[in-house]
Amino acid sequence: MDLHDFAKQQGSAEPTLLTALRRASWQRTRHGRLMTDVHTGQVISMVTRMVRPKTVLELGTFTGYGTLCLAEGLAEDGTLHTVERNDELFALQDEFWKQHKRYNAIVRHHGQVADVLAAWPLEHAIDLAYIDADKQGVNEQLDALLPLMVPGGWMLFDNTWWDGTLEHAKGPKPDALRALNTRLAQDDRLHTVVLPIGDGLTVARKI
Repeated sequence: MDLHDFAKQQGSAEPTLLTALRRASWQRTRHGRLMTDVHTGQVISMVTRMVRPKTVLELGTFTGYGTLCLAEGLAEDGTLHTVERNDELFALQDEFWKQHKRYNAIVRHHGQVADVLAAWPLEHAIDLAYIDADKQGVNEQLDALLPLMVPGGWMLFDNTWWDGTLEHAKGPKPDALRALNTRLAQDDRLHTVVLPIGDGLTVARKI
């Protein structure tokens, strides 16, 4: 048993609804690997429970597993915005979202991440953002997000290890992730830590 599997066994059990959604994602889509990792999802849920964010933005919904993790700690009067361009996934998302107590707090945006960020109203400052969309455009997403985040706001970037190959991998996506990690570490407007869970989760808090 590797350390990742050991760590998963030592934490709380995956909620039944999330287990069912995870299985459906593998069975009913061709890209189950795009789903938020179980351990990563548990950390996301814990962060939202600690922060109790009022406005949450998720970039890249896929089947909505991460959405349900984010909903766990959403403030009572909070709203969870999530962005997905593939409308073929909407029926699967709704099937499971409707079973969650915070379903009515979820607002789905159909379109490109860049377009949603460009149109985001400044008066709706973001308390917590989960970034799990196009990796090649992740630095542009950071540029657009930073002005929208409240002071003390949290940004969670998924897949920042790139299957453990980031140090040597070549191509536009790993290049973008390397640049992102360097930027986050060196930006004095942020406190940043990389967590060795799932495929790497980089957590940055705006000062």
